[in-house]
Parts: sequence; C-alpha cells; structure tokens
Amino acid sequence: MSLGGGMRNGGAVLLDFDHTLFDTDRFFWIDIRAAFNQFGIDGRRWEESYARVWPDGYSLEKHLDYLTRQGQVTVSVKTAIQQVLRASFADLRSYLFTDVEPFLSRLQAAKIPCFLLSFGDASWQEYKVHGAGLAHFFEDVFYTPKVQAKVEVVEKVVGRFGRIAVVDNDPRELDLIKARHPEIETFWITRVPRDALESVDSETRERFREARAYATLLAEFPHHRCHTLSEVTL
Repeated sequence: MSLGGGMRNGGAVLLDFDHTLFDTDRFFWIDIRAAFNQFGIDGRRWEESYARVWPDGYSLEKHLDYLTRQGQVTVSVKTAIQQVLRASFADLRSYLFTDVEPFLSRLQAAKIPCFLLSFGDASWQEYKVHGAGLAHFFEDVFYTPKVQAKVEVVEKVVGRFGRIAVVDNDPRELDLIKARHPEIETFWITRVPRDALESVDSETRERFREARAYATLLAEFPHHRCHTLSEVTL
C-alpha cells in the first residue's frame, strides 16, 4: 500500500464493513446458522424470512421478531437464541480478514482519517464492529438502513477533504457514488478466491453465498478491482 502525499494532505478513506472488512458469510451463513440449528428452525423459512427483513436494514432482532410473528419461533426460543449469541459470539475478531488491522493501523499511523460506512440496522452493525474490535480506528461511523443510500452519507463528508477513496464490495453503491462524484477514487473489493467464483461445488457456494453474488454483478462505471486492502493505493 502506498500512502501518497496527496492523501496525507487532506485526504480520507471510507470503508464498507460486511464482505469488505468482515467475513460475513462465514459468520452468519456458516457459524450463526450452525449454532441455531439446535432450535429446529426450518432452513427454507430462515432464508425466506431473512430476505424479507434484509431490505430495511438487517438485524437478528428484527429477524427473530418476524419469525415470532409468523409463529415459526416461540418467545422462549427467541430468548434462547439471544443467549447463544451473547455467549458464543461476543468476540468477533476472528471474522476479520487478515489484512484489515494492518491496513487500519497504517492509516492511523499516517494520520489519514478513516470512516466506516455500512448498510444495515445500526444496533446490529455496532454489535459486529465493536465485537471485531475496530471502533477505535474510525473517526466516525455511519450506518444507513436504506439500500444503495451510501452516496447520501458520502456527501456529508466529501467537502471536507481534498481526496477521498471509497472501498466497497458492492459495485452498485460505488456506481452511485461515482455518478455524483467522479473525482472520488472507488475500489471494488472481492474477498472470494478466484477459483471459488467459478466453482459449482455446493459447499463452496454456501461458504461465499453473498460475496459471490456481489462479485459477479456488472458495474456501470470503472472501479479499481482488488482482492485485498494492500491493493488499495492511497
């Protein structure tokens, strides 16, 4: 990673969280799901209900509330699931990609302001960010419950810096940012190994369930493609 003088003199970095800094597929679709299997929640209904809740900014609380209203989860099961979450998923540092803390530490050492910009329910996203031990790296943290609304948050900080770099795994978010602010450097990061992108193996597809979908989208604007944060030039 090159920390250029232009970034040190009035620049900033905005980072996405899920699938960019945090291995959300392994956390949610592999480990959380496995931990909750003991409660006998039907897999198909779990996925269908997740799809219903996600567009309004996902949180496990909203998901469980939905399942409870549908009669698919009892209040006692909901309480038990919340206890499992607190007991087994308090420390989330193991879900960070290995390059995250070194990258953030270098930004901090170079005095380059770093902002977190994430889609999702604020309480759920805060739980993951604090559980991963990252909160102290960011000058500010922004959560938006609206799909493809990150550009609105970007516009709150764009006038404060001479140069901005945005790193996200969703090219649709980057497209909206680039359309309004072509001067912003946009990095489309994909954490899926190259061989896994083409794999038809069901286990591999499940391991990178959401990340694969983002990686295969088409972008309207050109963005810097990368697989690691070390490829983000500043």
